[in-house]
Amino acid sequence: MYLLIENQGVAPVEAFTLLGDSGTRHRDIDGLIGQFGSGTKHAINLLLRKNIEFHIYSGKTRLEFFVEPCYVQDADGTQRESYPVKCRLSGDRNKTIDCAWTLEFGALDWTETHMALREFVSNAIDCSKIMDSEPVVQVEHNRRAKSGSTRVFISLRNSDVAEFHRNLGVHFLHFSHDPSQVNKKFLRKNPDTVGPRIYREGVFVRELNATARAAFDYNFKAHEIEIDECRNSSEYNLRAKIAYLINMADSKVLAQLLQAMSEGDVYEATLDKFYLSYYTEDDKKEQWTAAWEEFAGDAVVATPALSRSPVADHVRAKGRKVVALPDTFASVIQDMGVENVCRALGGSVNNSIDVEVTAEAEAAVAEVWGWCETAGMTNGKEKPKVGCYKQLMDGESERLGYYKLGGDKVFIREDVGGKLALKTAIEEVAHYITGSTDLSRDFQNFAFDLVVEICT
Repeated sequence: MYLLIENQGVAPVEAFTLLGDSGTRHRDIDGLIGQFGSGTKHAINLLLRKNIEFHIYSGKTRLEFFVEPCYVQDADGTQRESYPVKCRLSGDRNKTIDCAWTLEFGALDWTETHMALREFVSNAIDCSKIMDSEPVVQVEHNRRAKSGSTRVFISLRNSDVAEFHRNLGVHFLHFSHDPSQVNKKFLRKNPDTVGPRIYREGVFVRELNATARAAFDYNFKAHEIEIDECRNSSEYNLRAKIAYLINMADSKVLAQLLQAMSEGDVYEATLDKFYLSYYTEDDKKEQWTAAWEEFAGDAVVATPALSRSPVADHVRAKGRKVVALPDTFASVIQDMGVENVCRALGGSVNNSIDVEVTAEAEAAVAEVWGWCETAGMTNGKEKPKVGCYKQLMDGESERLGYYKLGGDKVFIREDVGGKLALKTAIEEVAHYITGSTDLSRDFQNFAFDLVVEICT
């Protein structure tokens, strides 16, 4: 039995025998895989070195590759054996071609059987795109030429070839359970792997090393990642490309990634922030903030360490939800405009509605502002406006007032009065004047200085 790899259209004999000849490199067709003009020749050599039976038919022409040993004399006079590769044409053409390369061409890099099979299948996919047809990869009992088609038969007696065929959908998204993935960048994670699987135009490149499971597998366009003549790419390069892909993703994908990060360790948390935030135009920031809203609502972001600190506890006590993300992504999401836990110390209150301002709130803010003016501690600002709110649900927290950083209004809860109203007004007016948060040193210094100025 044979693994048949077939496409419509008759490939020129030169595509198999002339080193550097490529039928795809010069074509302006989106999604073509080939580019070097050497892969088919490496694939042929690899199968010859491994003694794997294969047969190639270009239309009605059969190509039979073989080696013919010869001796080469080196400069020091010693002789060594060399193995030039030749191709015998039969069928509607009969002649023998000297391919002008030896059996050892590619021996150091092209070592695994799947590399040769990947090359033949990639060629069939490229030719099918050019011919606007579908490639064929299937088991055949007999081998024969077919007019108008290019056919490669590889013996399934070899266990590596049989294994490749069983996992064809892993090697090529085109033959997976969902061929539409060829056109997607973010792929459902393969459940049998930990690190991200990397594809180029739907062709498997490699799986990256990882101790934490990746949220996605990734599929790149041909121009988006660099590969060598073995169709490999470096881990460092691919990590940067994954980060870039995430940076350019839409809000739906980003929300899925943030959700995965909130549930445990993921590979993507180890990526470099430089590439994650390389592009920070407004439209990219909008995608990140939209993703955050979809994932976490109006929660604030914190690093894991900060989420366990008194700062976060204080924010929670003020009615805000705190969501922890890995350090890199917490920093990126903050840079993209999402409120972090420190800024939230002076932020708005949840579960509340604005109501009519009470006389006690107005009086408390006015009195405190008078103290600040007397002490010369208004920082050149005008007296803030006053707002009141009604808390709809306290939960385990009690918040008496708040100030939105950057705003011109301080808020006092509608039922707060007397000395408690003055105490609340001092706190929120201090936030307004200093622009600092509850636990900051600037906020503490202001409070102490105000007491000193009033009392002396």
